[in-house]
Amino acid sequence: MARQSLSDTQVEQRREEILEAAMQLFEDGGLESVSLRKIAARLQCSYSTPYRYFASKDALLTSMRAQAFRWMEQSMLRAVDTHQSPLQRLNLLAEAFIRAGVERPGRYALMFFRLPEPETGPHLEELTAAKHAALDVCTRTVTAAHDSGALHLRTDPLTASHLFWAGAHGLVSLEISGQFVMGRQLDDLLPAMIQTLVQGLENASASMQTSNAS
Repeated sequence: MARQSLSDTQVEQRREEILEAAMQLFEDGGLESVSLRKIAARLQCSYSTPYRYFASKDALLTSMRAQAFRWMEQSMLRAVDTHQSPLQRLNLLAEAFIRAGVERPGRYALMFFRLPEPETGPHLEELTAAKHAALDVCTRTVTAAHDSGALHLRTDPLTASHLFWAGAHGLVSLEISGQFVMGRQLDDLLPAMIQTLVQGLENASASMQTSNAS
């Protein structure tokens, strides 16, 4: 009997189920625990089913990285989807990024893994798009704060959002690697870090202008 064809919606739903099962395996036991056979066993489907959606483990891992970026994008979007002021949304975005990374360190780390990704193909395109979408949440929020007059940038919003992201990433990395052992914890530092990030966008931008002019 011929296999019944699936609609585009069903195909996408099945693909997301495979990715979610892979992510659960990863968060439980790391990269070594992820395999297409284990995914099939978890989903109680035939061993060949995951291969219809991902030709190799490398392709699967690339899409998992894209899923991790989409998770962070959604975490930030939920934080800024309020009626707060543009500057308050920037504060909420920073806290959401940091809290999400600390609460799901495995998923957060997956965003920055260096994996043997294929040079071209739909999975790499998916990852690239997910990276851009996540950073764009920050860029749009920075732009809105600048346009409102609450933040005075002297550089372009994309550069500012990269600086903002780098600062937040540093705090997450220190927390999840257990480096806060000198009398300060994440909750002690988080409010001051967010304030420093916001204020630093203006100061760093001014320094860049001065450096470029000299």
